[in-house]
Amino acid sequence: MNRLWDFSAFGKKAALIDDTGVTLRYDELEALQNQLSETVGSGELTLMLCENSLGALAGCAALLNGGRPMLLLSAALPQDMRKQIMNTYRPGLVYAPKALRGECAHMREIREIDDYILFRTNYAEAYPLHPALALMLTTSGSTGSVKFVRQSWDNLRVNARLIADYLRITEAERTITALPMNYTYGFSIFSANLLKGGAMIVTRQGVMDEGFWDLFENERVTAFHGVPNTYEMLHRLDFFCEDFPDLKLLTQAGGKLNRNLHAYFAQYARDYGKRFVVMYGQSEATAAISYLPAEKALDKPGSVGIVVPGGEIELIDGEGKPIQAARVPGELVYRGENVALGYAACGDDLARGDDWRGTLRTGDIAQRDEDGFLYITGRIKRFLKVAGLRISLDEIDEKVMNDIHVRCVSSGVDDHLVIFVLTEEDKAAVRDFIREKISVVRPSFQVVQIDAFPTNEAGKILYGTLQERAKQFIP
Repeated sequence: MNRLWDFSAFGKKAALIDDTGVTLRYDELEALQNQLSETVGSGELTLMLCENSLGALAGCAALLNGGRPMLLLSAALPQDMRKQIMNTYRPGLVYAPKALRGECAHMREIREIDDYILFRTNYAEAYPLHPALALMLTTSGSTGSVKFVRQSWDNLRVNARLIADYLRITEAERTITALPMNYTYGFSIFSANLLKGGAMIVTRQGVMDEGFWDLFENERVTAFHGVPNTYEMLHRLDFFCEDFPDLKLLTQAGGKLNRNLHAYFAQYARDYGKRFVVMYGQSEATAAISYLPAEKALDKPGSVGIVVPGGEIELIDGEGKPIQAARVPGELVYRGENVALGYAACGDDLARGDDWRGTLRTGDIAQRDEDGFLYITGRIKRFLKVAGLRISLDEIDEKVMNDIHVRCVSSGVDDHLVIFVLTEEDKAAVRDFIREKISVVRPSFQVVQIDAFPTNEAGKILYGTLQERAKQFIP
């Protein structure tokens, strides 16, 4: 059987603790896994509608560890999108919150697990599954795309071990659910903790809820994991201005944190004796590609560090030739055992094997410094041509942040740059800065104030949504 974790190794130790104080031990997880194995087979796909609750995490762990491949979706996705994805892949089982019981009324209930129910679907015929297929994660946040990354059992084992090792996760870890389960970063932290016997504090509350931080302190959380948007919000609130004595580890992934905030949280960690680890990865690599060791956090602001153990990174130019020199940007290519099998866009793809064979062209532009540390500088597709010159939208955003400390997101089409900001004051500052400092775009830019940057549930900017909005302001 394709077991990922050894629940029996941790006995009566707490595995999951919810915000009402209910605790599920590792031996109880093992028992749940065995009960499900007696009830349902292991050779069919399970679609799970994810929330951060005790039933959700317990059922996911027991089902997956029992050898059942899973497709993870946000339970907050609109019903029509959920239905489209379900009909595309025809899962044999659906694991959903009790609140969605009515939506699943045409299915047969198999088992209740706390606030969740396992259903059997009634599709006449299921698609064949490749034996290596373990997990499917969406590539597009909350957009409802039917395109998924196919991760293997070996991918998941390797990735959990890598993250657990370089983050130094032990049985003493107490992590809180600040990330969604269906997001590769959130699932990887969940998996690494189960591997090492750590405890997960489970809550649907978010980091902007006062109850989240009451729970954080009361449950003596030792590790906090967040995306750039999370750290930006907490910094605006001046939240990390005092010590949390039980907190030992902060990590950041899911996109580029600007250098000023990187330096701020690295200094906070040093001042209070904690570790701040910046990580870089993609769902296509089962999450982990590189990490910046905590002891380098202050020395290398903006860096995503060094390749994970056992992996290899190469930068290539536009002709596919390796780049050896420092400070020369190129596309980042990653090779490792955690590179996923490939994509799925339809049910027939579930039978596909290993399309990528351990090599991933990330689509990210990066460069190395003289010490070999990596810096992500943009995406291949995040470029415009202005007056015939290729302009990096990520570089514009970073320059505005670094020079005048204003957060903005650039978008638009060729010869029409649109820069989005959040306040009228920022609008004036950015307009003056662009006119003075970035001459190449002076004739063809405008600054637009919006109430909030559109993000997915993991806090990542929805650049496609902004690009569509930008077209409204282009003559």
